[in-house]
Amino acid sequence: MVYKLQPISLDLKTDITHQCYVHHTRDQHLIGVIEFHKNNYTFSWEDLEYLRRRTEEFSVMPLPDCISAMVIDIRNIAPFIDQDTPIVPWRLVDEECLIRIVVPADRLEFYTGFFEPTWLTSDMDTALSEIRKFMDMFVH
Repeated sequence: MVYKLQPISLDLKTDITHQCYVHHTRDQHLIGVIEFHKNNYTFSWEDLEYLRRRTEEFSVMPLPDCISAMVIDIRNIAPFIDQDTPIVPWRLVDEECLIRIVVPADRLEFYTGFFEPTWLTSDMDTALSEIRKFMDMFVH
């Protein structure tokens, strides 16, 4: 018996782009930084899925170890993200890793309504400083 297979693509039609960075703390903990960009003011399902896939994928990349904390920078996302957007990787939440979400300063109050307020900041340097301070506190 021959089974028919229909080819599909896992690629997403989206105009969102991203950049990933890794920051090493003094004690060589890895902090992952992922920065998203989207100029268009409309969100589609593919856009939301792209955000979810990229943060999940980045959270488990062996670099050589998996990251211990993550900074998700959405300052350059033109549309507002709502509480149903799964941008925080489950692994980081389950393992109680440090998470910071960098948002535009004028949207800080809006995002406080549905993201953990301690996760929010409007400055990348502040996000990295807070994470480093917390991680290094347990070693020194």
